[in-house]
Amino acid sequence: MVALFENRLAYLSVSLVLLVAGFPLVSIGTTAGSPMVWGAGLLALVCGGLIPPLQRVWVGRPLDIENDESQSEEVQSDIEVSQEQKEPKK
Repeated sequence: MVALFENRLAYLSVSLVLLVAGFPLVSIGTTAGSPMVWGAGLLALVCGGLIPPLQRVWVGRPLDIENDESQSEEVQSDIEVSQEQKEPKK
């Protein structure tokens, strides 16, 4: 289970599948009067919604977010250069 939380694409994909599958299950369970299906859908929604926050608690921030500070400096310098190029020369 911990290996799932180390791969960002894997845990976000599982979360998305649970969320997408949960809504129809809740709807079918409600209209058909089946509490088991309704409960399974609700459980899928809750689990799908909790996976990303639990990943941050157990494993920490994803690696691509940790490198965001260095990227933001590069982006800021690129923005400054593009603004200088857009200013009319006098």
